[in-house]
Parts: sequence; structure tokens; C-alpha cells
Amino acid sequence: MPSKSTPARPLKVLCLEDNPLIVMHLEQMIEDCGHVFVGSLESFADLREQFDALTVDCVLVDIDLADGRTGPDAASWLAHRKVATLFVTGQERLAEELRDLVVGIVPKPLSLRALKTGLDRIAMHAVTE
Repeated sequence: MPSKSTPARPLKVLCLEDNPLIVMHLEQMIEDCGHVFVGSLESFADLREQFDALTVDCVLVDIDLADGRTGPDAASWLAHRKVATLFVTGQERLAEELRDLVVGIVPKPLSLRALKTGLDRIAMHAVTE
């Protein structure tokens, strides 16, 4: 039986983030939460191009990506494909305005607790489907 800190089924998590240092930090945090980091992409264009080859349960989406402020478009695009997303951003006010696109918001600077809360919300939703 999994412990309270270990998810029943690890999520496969993709990062849509253009800062490699943040990606490295998120990778470690995702694994610390008991989930699986499956990679990262830098832009919404990359996501659209590579999505069919990916196996993901959720995507962590920054608002500003390598191709501009396309994170909200990416979150909407993913929602239409029934992929859960979390905004991971320093732009909390804008993220709150766009909250209906995502399951939750993880503010930067990153905290393990905030990321775990968001991922747990997605994992619980996946179990009840």
C-alpha cells in the first residue's frame, strides 16, 4: 500500500518551460513527489509538433515560452485533449485570470509543497475517472 507521500500511480509529467535551470529543478522536484519526469519542451510550437509521440498524464506549463506568451494557448490546447495542466509561473496575477484553463497554479519561486499539492490534485482526479 502506498504511503501518504507516495502517489497510488505515478504521473508521467512533461514540462513546457524554456529555462533549462528551472527544468532541472522541476525534474528533481517531480521525482521527489514520486512522479516521473518524461521530458521538457521549450515552446507551444514544439508541443504541437511532438505531442502525438508523447505519453503524458499532465503538463507543467509556464506562461512565457520560447515562442512568446503562448503558455495559455498551450494550456487551452491541452485541455481540449483532456490533458491536465498546472501553470508554473512567476506571473500569478495573469495565471489567476486564466485559472479556468488549468487544474492549479504553482508559483515561482518553486516550492516542493506547492508542486506536490498540484500534482496530488491531478493524481486524485485521475484515480476517480
